[in-house]
Amino acid sequence: MINKYFGNYGFLNRPQIKIASNIYMPPGLLERAFYSDNLFVIGNNKPNIVGGGISFDEKSAYLSAVGEFVERYSSSFQLEKGLVFGSYDNLSNKYKCYSPEDILYFTKEQYQNENFKLRKLNNDTEVNWIESYNFFNNEKILLPFFMTNVENIKRDGLFHINTTTGTACHVTEDKTIFSGLLECIERDAFSKFWYLQKNRVYKKYSQKYILNFFKDNKDITKLYDNEKIKIITYDLGELSYCPTYVVVIYFKKKNKMYQSIGAASRINMEEALAKACIEAYQGIEYIEMVIAENLRTINGEEVKALNFTGIDSFRKHFALYNVYPELIQKVPLLLHTMSDDGYFEDLETDYKHHIKNFEKEELIEKGIDEIYVTRLTAPDVEQLGFEVLKVTTPKLNLLTGNFNYPYLGLFTEENLFIEMPHPFP
Repeated sequence: MINKYFGNYGFLNRPQIKIASNIYMPPGLLERAFYSDNLFVIGNNKPNIVGGGISFDEKSAYLSAVGEFVERYSSSFQLEKGLVFGSYDNLSNKYKCYSPEDILYFTKEQYQNENFKLRKLNNDTEVNWIESYNFFNNEKILLPFFMTNVENIKRDGLFHINTTTGTACHVTEDKTIFSGLLECIERDAFSKFWYLQKNRVYKKYSQKYILNFFKDNKDITKLYDNEKIKIITYDLGELSYCPTYVVVIYFKKKNKMYQSIGAASRINMEEALAKACIEAYQGIEYIEMVIAENLRTINGEEVKALNFTGIDSFRKHFALYNVYPELIQKVPLLLHTMSDDGYFEDLETDYKHHIKNFEKEELIEKGIDEIYVTRLTAPDVEQLGFEVLKVTTPKLNLLTGNFNYPYLGLFTEENLFIEMPHPFP
């Protein structure tokens, strides 16, 4: 199967990587990765792309790695062919266009800050737009290109620091859309989880409690029955549209404590929990690489002065509290996570506000009533039978990878926790 991707198609120019299991991994958990570089020769803007997958099943780990790679590859081209250039005022006479007034990435106060360098799209601002469609009625609509892609068109300028949230890869359109939507729900929940921590008491569950509660689930038992690590689980169900969990794994290496974080949303609570825990396990291997990289790129003097303007990527966010663990003392949520107190023993199994399926009527009833879909599938990816789509949900919070530009535009609460970077990878 590898020859189908590696031998005939140039965008996979390195063989599959089988990542050796570290001592903290449960038996049978397999991690696979794909890596390519020098993609500029085919017009791709990333110096390199990595896609990783992890599962108890070899095929699932492999396909997950290929899927993540393909997703990142397809969404990282400086596309201009097929785009429409102009302002909302001009284009809306001919096309249905998404209104700039409904793009609520940031607050008025953020835009007014002299250090805030991002632009606000106005009705007369000329930018590139891309054809998309409304998930609920299939109506075509133009979205600003920056809402849909990891790459910006350089001449457009910067309106936000693009994220991959909602970009998904699968073999059918429906499955791809639902995968992208679940990621949007997950990031929305984690964003609330972090920024609202001053105002909330979150439900934290011990490793032992989860093991007992899900004693009949073989995968969860394999993941949680591990004495080499400490696993903390948060139920974000009150904040999310479907079962969503954050899992924090603590592990010791060379007498130093490290943390890895995973999160996931699924329709099924057991699948959500297992996926979040697997994501946290995947971060264990990732930590060493990220720490080594960011020891050079994070300015220690600035960090010690609590100046986090240099924390401008998800990799740096993930590395920060592992490189400078003393910063945990500044974060109520991380102190709560590390504490052996404050555990709950009443895991909720049926939140009434959660979606039960992906039927359009169900989504609208539960409050997810605005979803747009953009096709990003590259021609070489299409030949492999994959579909890459961007799911855009303007009413769900995005999570920033750049500390200087938190997405606060949808929050109505006051006293948000914006003093410290989040630890999400």
